[in-house]
Amino acid sequence: MSESNTSPYLLFTLMDSTYAIDLQQVAEVVEPPPLSPIPRAPAHLIGAMNSHGNIKAVVDLSLMLNQGHRKFDGKILVLEDRFASLAIWVDGVLAIAATETMERKPTEEDDELSDWIISDGTQVIRLLALDKLLQRLEATING
Repeated sequence: MSESNTSPYLLFTLMDSTYAIDLQQVAEVVEPPPLSPIPRAPAHLIGAMNSHGNIKAVVDLSLMLNQGHRKFDGKILVLEDRFASLAIWVDGVLAIAATETMERKPTEEDDELSDWIISDGTQVIRLLALDKLLQRLEATING
């Protein structure tokens, strides 16, 4: 079963995997800035950053998924404020992919951060479910 989506995807890497996020959920992609520590935060909340005068918590998606430590030369995906005051540290950004070239299908397994996979015919890419990410972050913070 395939479902269409009109928003393009931002493709990014995390360790040896390729992920995607709906481009409408991302305000900007930036180089990693200096981070301020967040006292008593879980290890995957690696700090806070200033984004145009707004404080954003930065989550290391690799640590959150137990995939090891992030690359220090990664990228930061700053999320749109309407979704969360959050930024995500990823290993790298690959491209913006048009939805017309992608097939979207539900995941067959219970994935902790994805409900969908997308494919361009050459690779399978997990589509990050922002609602699942936020629920998991809330659960780790509230203990």
